[in-house]
Amino acid sequence: MESSIILQGLNPQQKEAVLCTEGPLLVFAGAGSGKTRVITNRIAYLITEKNVDPSNILAVTFTKKAAGEMMERVSSILHDLDPKIKELPMIGTFHSIGANILRQHPKEVGLTHNFSIYDSDDSENMVKELLLERDIDIKQIKPSSIMYFISAAKNDMITPEQFPNTYGGYIEDIVADIYPKYQKQLLAQNSVDFGDLLYLSVKLLEENEDIRKKYQEKYKYILIDEYQDTNAAQYRFAKLMSEKYKNICVVGDDDQGIYAWRGADIKNIQSFEEDFEKVTVIKLEQNYRSTKNVIKAAVCVIEQNNSRVNKVLWTDNGDGDLITVYQARDQEEEAEYVVERIRNLEQQRIPLRNIAILYRTNYQSRAIEEALLRTGMPYKLVGGFRFYERKEIKDIISYLRFCFNLKDELSINRVLNVPTRKIGSKSVATLFEMAKECDVTLGEFIVGCYLLSNGLSDSGVISESKLNSIGNIKDKWSKFSSLTYTFGKIYMYSKTNNLLDLIDMILEETNYIKWFDDNTEQAQMKKENITELKNVASSYTEKYQQKSLEMFLNEINLIEQEQEKNQDGSGNYINLMTLHSSKGLEFDYVFMIGMEEGLLPHSRAFIEEKDLEEERRLCYVGITRAKQKLFLTFAEKRQTREGYTSQIPSRFLGEIPQDICDYFSWNA
Repeated sequence: MESSIILQGLNPQQKEAVLCTEGPLLVFAGAGSGKTRVITNRIAYLITEKNVDPSNILAVTFTKKAAGEMMERVSSILHDLDPKIKELPMIGTFHSIGANILRQHPKEVGLTHNFSIYDSDDSENMVKELLLERDIDIKQIKPSSIMYFISAAKNDMITPEQFPNTYGGYIEDIVADIYPKYQKQLLAQNSVDFGDLLYLSVKLLEENEDIRKKYQEKYKYILIDEYQDTNAAQYRFAKLMSEKYKNICVVGDDDQGIYAWRGADIKNIQSFEEDFEKVTVIKLEQNYRSTKNVIKAAVCVIEQNNSRVNKVLWTDNGDGDLITVYQARDQEEEAEYVVERIRNLEQQRIPLRNIAILYRTNYQSRAIEEALLRTGMPYKLVGGFRFYERKEIKDIISYLRFCFNLKDELSINRVLNVPTRKIGSKSVATLFEMAKECDVTLGEFIVGCYLLSNGLSDSGVISESKLNSIGNIKDKWSKFSSLTYTFGKIYMYSKTNNLLDLIDMILEETNYIKWFDDNTEQAQMKKENITELKNVASSYTEKYQQKSLEMFLNEINLIEQEQEKNQDGSGNYINLMTLHSSKGLEFDYVFMIGMEEGLLPHSRAFIEEKDLEEERRLCYVGITRAKQKLFLTFAEKRQTREGYTSQIPSRFLGEIPQDICDYFSWNA
C-alpha cells in the first residue's frame, strides 16, 4: 500500500529510479523532468519499504535552500505514510556535511571543537596582512585574486606543498608563498575557511582509516543531487563515502553543467560508469514544465554540443506559442521592447512574478532597469549586498564570533574600534604586542584583563599561569580598562545566556544603534536589518537554547557563501537575473536578452571548444526556464565608450528551427 502511494503519478523511468535501491545508480534528469520528486520519493521508499534506518541515509545538495526544500518534502511524505516516523535522514550541502564531520573530529585536523569558519571577507583580510608583511602592493596584487587561487586549489585538493608544481605564473608564484602561511595562520587562530570544510574533510577521510570506516558504515545509502556540478573535492568525498556499500545514487544533467568557472567538472557525471561496476543508468527525458516549441528549441541548440551523453528531452504538453525573436536597434530600444511586451502581459493579468528577464552578464541589466524605472514597474534584481554581507550585520556577527572563539583575531580586530573607541592603529598594535608577550591571543588577553580586574578566574578561558603573566603587565593595559570591561563583560555573558539575549546585550553594552542612528533613511534601514537579525536569532534560540550561538554561527557561515540571493516569493515583481542565477528556477514567461556573438556566447568562449559548449549549455538552461512563452532578443548595434558597434546575432539563434519562431525587427 505504502509503495503504491510513493509510486503514484510517476512515469516508468521515475518509478525505476525510485525502486532501484541497491548498487550504483546514475540518473540523467533532463530539465523539468521531476528529479526532486524522484529523489524525495526514493528516500521515502528506502525508509518505509526497505526498512532502512533514516540515520543510514545521506542526501547531498548544493544549496541550503535546496536542502531545506528536500527536507520538507521528505518529512511531508513520511508523515503522510507513517506519522510515527520522527527521525529524518541527513540532508545537507557538501559544506554543511563537511562542517559537521570536522566538528566531530577537530583534533585530527589540528583544531578544537569551537573553531571559527571564516567567510570570504575574513579570508581576504588575512591574506591582505600576509601581503603587506611582504611589502607587496595590494593595489597591484589584490587579496581577492590570491584567495581565488587558494580556493581553486582546495577545490582541486591541491595542498600548499603541491601548489608550486601545479600552477605557474607571476601571481601563482606569490600564491605559492602565501598559501602555506595562510593555512598556518588559520590553524593558529583555530579557524577554517569555506574551502577547508570539504578539503579538510576529504583529507581526514583519506588519511584516517577508522574515521573513514565509521562514516562508510553509517551512511549505507547516499544520494547526490546536481552531480554535474561537483568539483574534484566533492567527487572524492562521494567516492570515499560510498566505497563500502556502493549504494550511491547520483542525479544530474550534463547538459546543464554551467559552473566550470568555479571548479565543476561535467566529466564526473559523464564518466560515472567508469568509476563503479554494474552501474544502472536511467534517463528522465520527459519534461513536465514547458511547451513543445520551447523544448524543441532547447533540444536543437544542445544537440550541437559534442561532449554530451545522448538523450532527447520531450514533452506531452501542447505546442504552445511560437518563440518570439526580436531584432532591436540598440540596447536601449531592446529594453523598451521588453518592457512594452511585459506591459502587454500585465494587461492580460499575468502576475509579474511569473516573468523573468535573463542575461549573460550583470552589466546588461542597466538598460532594462532604467526602462523599468521610467515606467514604474517593480522588479527584483538578483545582486547587490546580501543580508549577511551588510556592515552592521557583519559587525554584530564579529562580536558573536569573538564570544564563541577567543582565538579568532580577525573578528575581534574588526570590532575593536566599532563603535568608535578612539583606539588608533598604534594602540591596536600595542594590544597585540601585549597579548604576544603573554603568549595568548588578543581575545584571551582582553578577557584575561577583565577577569583580573574583577578578581575572577576561569580555567576554561585562560590558564592561571597565563593569567598571572597578564597581571605582571597591568600598568601597560590599565589604560584599556574600558575596552577590556566591555569585551570581557560580553564574553562572560555569552557563557550563560542564549543567542538572542546576547545580541541584545551587545547592542546595549556598545550603544551600537545610537552610534550610527542619525535619523536618516539609511540608518533606518540598518535598524531594520538588525531587527531582522534578532528575528533570526530568536528562531535559533527557540530551537537550540544554550547551543544557539554555536548553531547560528555554523549555519550563517554556510549561508554567507551561497551564490543565490534570497528572494521574496510573495512579492509581485519582474525577476532580473543572470543566466547562471536562473538555474533551477522556472517562469511562465522568459525574456533572454543580448542574444549576440560576444555576449551569448561570450567572447571569452571563442578560443576553446569546451568553453563554447559551456556557453551553449548556458543558453539551454535559459531556454528551459520558460514554461509557456519564450522571447529572444538581440541588438543590431550597441553603444560603447567608443561609439556604436555592429552586433552579430548569436549562433545559437541559428540553431533554432525557423518554423517554431516568429521574427520581428525594430525597422520592419
